Amino acid sequence: MERCWLDNGTRVPLKIAGIYLVVAVLWVLFSDQLVSFFARDPEILTELQTVKGWLFVGGTALFIFVLLRRELAVYQATMDQLRQNEQALRDILDAMPVGVALTDGTTIEYINVNFSERFGYSLDEIATDEQWFLHAYPEPDYREPMIAAWKAELERARTQGTPIRPFEVKVTCKNGTVRQVIANTQLIGKRIMVILTDITERELLQNELIKMQKLESIGVLAGGIAHDFNNILTGIMGNISYAQVLLEPGHPACQPLASAEQATIRAADLTRQLLTFARGGEPIKQVVSVAELIKEAMALMLRGSTVKGETRFDVGLWAIEADAGQISQVFNNMIINAVQAMPQGGTLTIAADNELIAEDSPLSLPTGRYVRVTIADEGCGMEPDVMGRIFDPYFSTKGTGSGLGLASAYSIVTRHAGALEVDSVVGQGTTFTLHLPASDTQPLSEAVAPPAMSRAAGNGESPLVLVMDDEEAIRDLAASMLTHLGYQVATCGDGESAVRLYEAALAAGAPYAAVIMDLTIPGGMGGKEAARQILARHAEARLIVSSGYSHDPIMSDYRLHGFQGVLAKPYKVAELARLLAAVLAEEQTP
Repeated sequence: MERCWLDNGTRVPLKIAGIYLVVAVLWVLFSDQLVSFFARDPEILTELQTVKGWLFVGGTALFIFVLLRRELAVYQATMDQLRQNEQALRDILDAMPVGVALTDGTTIEYINVNFSERFGYSLDEIATDEQWFLHAYPEPDYREPMIAAWKAELERARTQGTPIRPFEVKVTCKNGTVRQVIANTQLIGKRIMVILTDITERELLQNELIKMQKLESIGVLAGGIAHDFNNILTGIMGNISYAQVLLEPGHPACQPLASAEQATIRAADLTRQLLTFARGGEPIKQVVSVAELIKEAMALMLRGSTVKGETRFDVGLWAIEADAGQISQVFNNMIINAVQAMPQGGTLTIAADNELIAEDSPLSLPTGRYVRVTIADEGCGMEPDVMGRIFDPYFSTKGTGSGLGLASAYSIVTRHAGALEVDSVVGQGTTFTLHLPASDTQPLSEAVAPPAMSRAAGNGESPLVLVMDDEEAIRDLAASMLTHLGYQVATCGDGESAVRLYEAALAAGAPYAAVIMDLTIPGGMGGKEAARQILARHAEARLIVSSGYSHDPIMSDYRLHGFQGVLAKPYKVAELARLLAAVLAEEQTP
């Protein structure tokens, strides 16, 4: 096809030139004879010769005019086609989901629509390569090595003919945000085409995946450590609370024991943070008011500080279905961080709004109704490298602290099918944004108060309680507590023994009033299987599950597994007394 076009483009002008040459030669050779044939008079002959010359000139001019008109028409059609092709090419480039720029090495000749929309710059603002580099890479320590490496690749491609390797760069947009970009460069003659592919969202998703993998791996270790540590704390806290019960009011040992108990409670709080992101933990959800949780956290955590708290809640704010204790822990941790970021005082603003998440949302959350909570301080802010690690377990910028606060907060929000993001500017402050799924119902206005601590009924024989735990110290402690509370106690170390003892008591016609069962027994039958076997023999058995791993799914849905109560380790005498009273009272309810 191309060869045919070239042949036609060559032959047609040659054909026209040949015809003109033949006509001109014939005219020169025979025009004088033709004029002489019609006139003999010299004057007339002279006039005819003049007319003949003008006819030649006019004919030639007409011929040239026709030729030029034809060529101009062809030229115009060609230019129109070129313009159409150019516009089509621009439309294609503008439709591309990547930024495209064309430069001659000094002047930027073209940028597509995506480039301008993505990074915010117009062609007038980045008319030269130098202006683009200054705007897009404002930090000299980052800009200069990047430009040097890119130019070295261009030189190598020109001299060796090798492809230019892509660069992964951080482009600063006109609005100040930084986007992660892959820059591909192509040489087109003397021009350079740069294609910028924005991978910011992909990097965010990748970072989220890495973060979840970190939390999952460390959660396995944390869960085991916290479980064992809670068993130790049970012996400490239980003995302290038991000693407080035995002492007379006003005894000199009461105050030291109270201080020791508070220290134990703080240790238990630390294990709860570990357990929050341990694998398998599930929140115990109920419908709660976000506004009430925020108000409680603000009142508690800002007491005695120089930070002023302000709240703003959307009219008709939706409730959420969540573990109130865990979400309160999230708010507490973030408020503590905000207070520490403003040692000279400032304003902490917490706002809660209703939000509908659509399919095209960049939050990677399912569509639906959410409550968005923003927690903004006026503190020192964070550097980008610090901001990228704040949710890592054990990462802390403070000399003290466990580094678990924000890691556990992130895990809690994730377990609630929500999202947690952070934005910070050095010298201006930090803003955390939480999205929590909204509930279709409203929270109950009043909570049911737990039963008060009470002793076993004094009429007749004392109720007999079986305690199953692999830790001898915990068995002995529980036995001492229960005996003090007026119960008879039997103990065993595993599920097999518990099932055997229960069968014997049932055969004797005196089944246990309640069984407190440790959920996890290393190398033996735990509480779940033992409960299943006991209930198969006696459906009315009153079973209480106990574990140092308080976020185990069985602890959350204990009734689905046949238990009537939950006793999380570590526990005190009062907690044990209230739980047993409630379980036994439930048994007596018709």
